Formats: sequence, structure tokens, C-alpha cells
Amino acid sequence: MPMSLRLIAVLVCILAAVGASPLLAQSQATTGVIEGTVVDANGGVLPGASVNLKNTATGREDNLTTDRQGRFRGLLLPLGPYKITVTLSGFSTLVREGVRLDLGETVSLTLKLEISGVKQEVSVTAEAPTIEKTRTEGATRIEEHAVNNLPNLQHNYLDFTKLTPGVSIVQGPDGDELTVNGQKGIQNNVSVDGADFNNPFFGEQRGGQRPAFTYNLDAIQEVVVVSDGANAEFGRSSSGFVNVVTKSGTNDIHGSAHLYYKDQGTAARLQNADGSKQPEFDFNQGQLGATLGGPIKRDQLFYFLAFDGQRARSTKQTDPNRIQQDVVDIFAGFGSPGENLPIERTNDARVFLAKFDWQANSQNLFTGRYNYTWADQNNGTFDVDSWGRSANADEKDDSNAGTISLISTFTGLTSNEFRAQWAREDRPRPYPGPNITGEDRPLPDTAFDFARGYRFGEPFFIPVDYHDTRMQFVDNFSYITGNHTFKAGVEYNEVASSQTFRGFFNGRFIFASTDAFKDYLQNPGNKSDILLYLQNVPVGDITLEQAGTQTIRQKEPAVFVQDVWQPLPNLTVQAGLRWEAQIEPDPITPPDQVFFSGFIGKTSMGQAFPSDGTIPSDKKMWQPRIGISWDPKNDGKTVFRTSYGLFYARIPGLNLASTRSTNGSIEQELNNFNSSPPAYPELLPTPSGTPDHPGIFVTSKDFENPRTSAVSASVEHEVVPSWAVLVKYNWAKTDHLTRFVDRNAAELGSPWSTGLGPDGTNGVGSLTTVESSAKSKYWGWTLGVNKRFSERFGMQVNYTYSKDKSDDDNERDPFTLRYAKIHEDPANPTSEFSSEWGYSDRDQRHRVNAYTLWQTPGDFLLNFRYSYRSAQPLDVTAAGVPTNTPQDRINADGTVTQRNLGRKNNQFSSLDFRISKLFQWGFLTIEPSIEGFNLFNSKNIKKPETTNLVFNFDGTVQSGAGDPRQFQFGVRVAW
Repeated sequence: MPMSLRLIAVLVCILAAVGASPLLAQSQATTGVIEGTVVDANGGVLPGASVNLKNTATGREDNLTTDRQGRFRGLLLPLGPYKITVTLSGFSTLVREGVRLDLGETVSLTLKLEISGVKQEVSVTAEAPTIEKTRTEGATRIEEHAVNNLPNLQHNYLDFTKLTPGVSIVQGPDGDELTVNGQKGIQNNVSVDGADFNNPFFGEQRGGQRPAFTYNLDAIQEVVVVSDGANAEFGRSSSGFVNVVTKSGTNDIHGSAHLYYKDQGTAARLQNADGSKQPEFDFNQGQLGATLGGPIKRDQLFYFLAFDGQRARSTKQTDPNRIQQDVVDIFAGFGSPGENLPIERTNDARVFLAKFDWQANSQNLFTGRYNYTWADQNNGTFDVDSWGRSANADEKDDSNAGTISLISTFTGLTSNEFRAQWAREDRPRPYPGPNITGEDRPLPDTAFDFARGYRFGEPFFIPVDYHDTRMQFVDNFSYITGNHTFKAGVEYNEVASSQTFRGFFNGRFIFASTDAFKDYLQNPGNKSDILLYLQNVPVGDITLEQAGTQTIRQKEPAVFVQDVWQPLPNLTVQAGLRWEAQIEPDPITPPDQVFFSGFIGKTSMGQAFPSDGTIPSDKKMWQPRIGISWDPKNDGKTVFRTSYGLFYARIPGLNLASTRSTNGSIEQELNNFNSSPPAYPELLPTPSGTPDHPGIFVTSKDFENPRTSAVSASVEHEVVPSWAVLVKYNWAKTDHLTRFVDRNAAELGSPWSTGLGPDGTNGVGSLTTVESSAKSKYWGWTLGVNKRFSERFGMQVNYTYSKDKSDDDNERDPFTLRYAKIHEDPANPTSEFSSEWGYSDRDQRHRVNAYTLWQTPGDFLLNFRYSYRSAQPLDVTAAGVPTNTPQDRINADGTVTQRNLGRKNNQFSSLDFRISKLFQWGFLTIEPSIEGFNLFNSKNIKKPETTNLVFNFDGTVQSGAGDPRQFQFGVRVAW
């Protein structure tokens, strides 16, 4: 069936029989709000009424009194089920039960009291509204029922973010990364229980792509994704915000245990891009986990524990002749005889969570949490069929995080929330070998630039020793006065990323072909055989380890103030202002002592030297935010929303590392342009004395953090009870994006190649400058249909049509220049990269995400999810031929073909399902399940074959077919 017809068929099936959860507010990071108005039978407001909010799971109670307008507002309330009791002399007592408060939600109620001369109680059961009329931001909540029952290939909570409008997956510098409304994957912010869950060096979520999961999925209470309109409480991201809340113990003892298993016996064979099938290979994966929560002391002290573990093994038997035999024989002679043998991989993970909640009294709730994650992926660095066994490494990760929080209610009008975190993550990348025969040194990274793209030897960035630590403190104070709720807060993050990076210390050779490689072995030093040779060496008397070791400390203070104003019952205005800064470390070598100090402040060939020898800190990140929601009929049936805001992203430490070290004073780069390459597989000796034209890195003196201006507008309408439709428009313009530029390029006249040293003949080779000169623009329309889960059924379907343009998409790879050439025009600096403006690497014109939740008669749970993403752009020449490097777009007459005019073959389509059955055995609920993934067995190419991988400097590379159709069997027990 053609892909277009298959997509239409799937959409028709889903739209005919699927369900979703409502979109809810994201006004708070770990709690929610219950507000309302108390009125009499005629609608007149009732001041002075007593309102009791009781969390029926934990026994916590909050007592409020309505103001002169009959209003009450409970802030910073723990999540869960609530019973609301309203009393006032002369009126019947009203009890509203079954009120569910979810993450960031504002539950708005109108509570009507009846006049009564005698004491009596009127009880009613609450029904959750389909539309939250006071929410101003674009937020999607993945509720607990969906988390527990939707198919999830790795049982990772981040997988659910793909179900939300504006969110997609693109191939990033370390595997798949989230993109929200066209923004880079490193510009998101992930928090768990209000604590930062990001890696400060790589710019992604903690653990990146290495752990299969970082939490037991049964320990996740809710996942909320804010794609637009986030208020001033949320920062350090110009993209989206992912907030996760873990479960807590209650007065009842609850727990779960699960076991999942899959292997090659229940999986289809991988498909190549041409539709042919790859050989079957052995794999098996098992996952075992459990949770337990309950009271230590009823109504006061609670615990929650969770563990999960995975063991996975695979042996990928690709074509045994995938590498030509004479090349295999050559590497066998160097000490690596198994280049053509199968690749054996592991994918193991362990996670643990311990959480304690102490309700010291009705005014104070203290929470402590400890989280541990561990992962190991042997031979997990690369998955490219044409690469040898030696071109791989071990991907490890483990982290420890401890957090505390204290929620205090001083009066019914004032409250405070304090949160603190200490965390450490270790992400080493050891290299197990092989070594050169007779030497204690691995084979150097060796690549061949031709159709099959062979690669052998220790990857250039391996081995790496890395860890980071984070200290975070947050304090937010809230105050209610009339129809205003003011909130102000301070935040301080301090991170230290410590790394020993041995990149290029072992050398990197790239040849045009295997014939060129064989000729070079016979004629060492023949530069015509080599496309690229790189080797970093220390400067002076320091060792390689000392040259590659550094700690990058970044400090991030922030202050915000915001107001939620409800001038009318059907109108909510949320306005705020956030200030934050990112204070960067100084370079290791002071500006007056660096190799290039003689260039600082100078001009050559009309070009000003781009750096003053420092790394600028951005201390002017002022971010106004405003959002409006309007319910024209004040009936909760139709809500218009709009928002505007400025959002700044943080700079990951990786973008600063080379500026601090590779500056000709600590490290210098030797290459085939400034040196004669050594005989293979030897290394060049460390030069003595002053470096000769080293390649160096600097940061522009005008460097700033990325800044996004974002606008959204939407309308949500309840068609029939529990069913709603959504139409939304998003626009985002980002400037100050990071770009890596060679400011000593030949097209600029190589202005900094001379001028240093006693005779002025020395200078620098490449002058890689970290700039903030790139930009992007995104706009998109989203159409959505959702049904709140009720009466055993729920659904959500979203379709997004968008366009995303930019002039540079490099996220954090300082070794790759993503432009064809610099167009020198001093009179118009903005024209330097005019030919680079085009569809961004993240542009996916069409995106669909959908899921259904259905509890059938007989208590079968039948749930589906579907995802579709159209292909990403591809660089092509003027003749439409895919490029190997951006320089291939330079035409014979010197003009440059606009980038990304083609399309890759990496469209994605996957229909997944989960079917389970509930069995009751005493106090146990036993649920066996079958999960099926990619039922149509779509190819879902991870890295298109037309993309050159030889010059690729990304941290993790996957190529070829994606996950095939496969089935996973499991059983879950709950009590």
C-alpha cells in the first residue's frame, strides 16, 4: 500500500474509534490550584463561607474563606483526589466529591448553596471539565491512565512527549532528539518533581540516549508538555518544557510489579532503503520492575519506592562480506582481525526511586526524593552496517540526584514553595580495543569517503571521562489579593562539567577510497591520498591528559514575577517578567597569555579579530510573557487563547570547551594543511617551541544566548460533552543561534595567517569562532480532536502542518562547519550566509500523532497509538545530487546553491497497539499484555543512505533501518 494511502487509512480508523485526555494548565511545576466562587440559589456571591479542601488520598486539609466577591483560591496543592466542603450559617452544607487535581491544573468551580433553616448536608459528585477555561498556555497532559496503558517500546516516559502538538523527533547529534515548534533539541527543559533533569554539557535530558529509561514507568503520575505560552516561572529554554511528577505514597498501601520480554522470534527482519530485507540477527530483552507505596504514619508520613531493570543482548549478523576482504586483511595485520565479524551489543539499565512525604501539619508539606539511574551499551556508539567492529565504544551512564521541597501555607492568602537539588551524572566512554599489535595504543580513527563509507579504529572522541554536578535552589512566594494572584520567585543553578577529552589525540585519517589508503601505506606522506588528517597535541611540557582535562562551571541565576488577573469571571490575563543570566567561565589561559594575544583588538584585511580572548556571559536575558484566555459565554464550552513571550536558551558546556583549551596555548591542532601526515597508523610528534599555525577556537566578543520570540493563538470548543476540537497557530522566530565559523577562511583572504612571532610570519590555521549569528523561523497550524477519558473510552488526534527555516542547524558540533562558504561583504554582514537560509534540518511538513484508550466489555484494555512524520530536508547540488559536504553546493562560477532543497528518505510511520486483560485474584489485579510496534513494518530509515557519514563528527550515529515490527509480552500485577 502506498505511504499516502496507508496514512489516510490509519487516520480514518483512528478518527472513527479513538480517544484523548484534555489539555490542562501548566501554571505550577509540581502542584495545582483549586479555585471557585460560592453563590446562593440566585447566583449572588457569598462572602465569608468556609471552604475545606481535603486530599482524600493523604488526609491533608486546607481551610479557606471566601472574599467579598465570594471567591476562594487554594494554591500549591498536592496532586490527587479532593473532597470540597463548603459551610455558611443559614445554608445547607455542600460536599463536592471526586474532584481530581492534576499537574499544573487550575480547577475552577462554581459552588451553589441552598438556604436551609436546619443543619443538613448536600453531596454531589464532580465531573472533570472537558476544557480548562482559565489556562492561557499551550499545555498537554498525559494522564496516569494513558501512561499506564499506552504501548511504549522502551517504557520511557519521554516517549509520551511525541504525542503532543508541536513536538516531533529529529536525528540529533546524540541520537533522536525532541524538537518543539521547530526549535533545536538542545533548547528544551526537562524537570522531574520541579527539579532540573538536564545535562549541562550536552544540552539534552539527563542520560541522553544512553539509558533505555530513567524512571520506572509505573512510578510516573503525570507528564505535561508545554509547547507554547509558558509563564515567567519557567526558563532556561527557548523551546518546550517537559514537566514530570512521580507518584507519592498515600494512606493505602499500593504497589505493582511487571515483567516484559521480547526477542527475534517475534520480530520482523529489518528493511533496507530499497525494500530488501536484512539478515535476521539474535536479540533478546527482558525488563523487571516493581513499585511500593503507603503510609508510615497515617495522614502524616508516606513512602514510595520504585525499581526497574533491563537486560538486552543482540548480535547483528550483517553481510559477512560487507567490507572488502583485502581491507579486512590489512587491519588484521595491524592487530584487528575481526572487522567483518558480527557486532555484539548490550543495552542494560537499572533505575531506583525513593520518595518520602511528611505532612508536618496543615501548613507544611515536606518531600524528599532520591533517584539513581545506570546504563551500559557496549558497542553502542555507532550502528552503521558498513563500519568495522573496531569503530565502536562503550556508552555508559549513571547518575544520582537528591531533591527536597517544602510547601508552606502561611494564611489563606499567602504561601511559599522551596525546592533544592544536588545531582551528579557520570557519562564515561571507555574504549575496549583492539590495540595495534605490539603497542599500547588503539588503531586511529580511519574513514573512507566513497559509496560504502568504511570506518575503522578508535572513534576520534574516545575515550572520554566525564561527570557533572548540579546545585539548584528555587523559592517561590504567592499572594492573593482580590482578583489578582501574584507570584514571585528566585532560582539559582550552578553546574560544573568535568571532562578529560582525548579527541584527535590518537589521530584521524580520511581517505578518498580504499585504493588511496593502500597507496598511502606504500607511500607515507603522500598528501594526495589523504582527504583529511587531524591530530591534537599539547603545547609545552604538559601531558595529553592535562591538555584534555577541564572543568566548566556555569552559574545561572533567575528572578521572576507574574500576575494572574481575572477581571471578569470569563477572562483570565496572565502577565509576567523573567530575568535570568548565564555566567560563563573564563578561558583556562588569560587573554594576554594566549598564543594569539597579538591579534586581539587588531584588524586585518578589513576584518576585526572576532574575539577578545574571553567567553562572554549573557546577563541581559529579560523575558516578558503574557497570555489571555477568554470564555465568551462563560459556560466552559468555547475558549479563545493567545500568548506572546520571549524565551532564552542556555548554552551547553560543550560549545565552550574548545575555546577554553584548543587555543594554541594548551592544545594545538595538526592537520594535513599545516603538517605532513605521518605514516599510517603512526602519530606526529608533539612539536617543540611555539606552535606553527595551529588551528584554534575562540568565542565571539559579541556572543549572546539564543532568543526566541513566540506567538500562539488557539480556539478550543466542546462539541458534545467530553469531546473537544482544537485549532491552533504557532509562530516562533529565533535569533542569536550558535554558529561555528572559520574566520581565517580562504574566501576572507586568510587574514590571520601571518602577523605573529618575531618576524610576523606565524599565525593561525583555522580560526573556528563560536558566534551567535544564526537564526530560524517557524510557523505551523495544528488541528486536534480529543475526548477526555470517561465511560471507558478516550482519544486524542493532532495533525500539524508547518514550515521551519534557518541558516544553520549545528546544535553543538564544534568540529563541523555547516555552511558552504562565507560571502564576504563588509558593507552588509547579514549577507555572509544568505545562501544558507532555507528549510531547516528539522523541517517536517506534516506530523500526525494520535492515541486511543478503550476499556472493552469484559475488562479488556485495547489501546492504539500512531505517529507519522514526513521526511526532513537534504542538501543537494544545483543538479539535484545529494552532497557529501556543504562545499559541494559551491558551483563552478563561485555561486552557492541554497541548502536543503532536497528531501531525505527518512519519513516515519508507526502504528502500535497494546492489549491486556484485567484479572482479579483476591486483592491482586493481574494484567497480562501484548504490545505490538510498527505493525506495518515501515522502514523508518534512521540515517538516510544519501547522508555522508564519513565526515560526521556527531557523538552517536545510527544508520539504516529503524525498529522493525516486533511484539513484546508482559504481565503486570497491582494491588
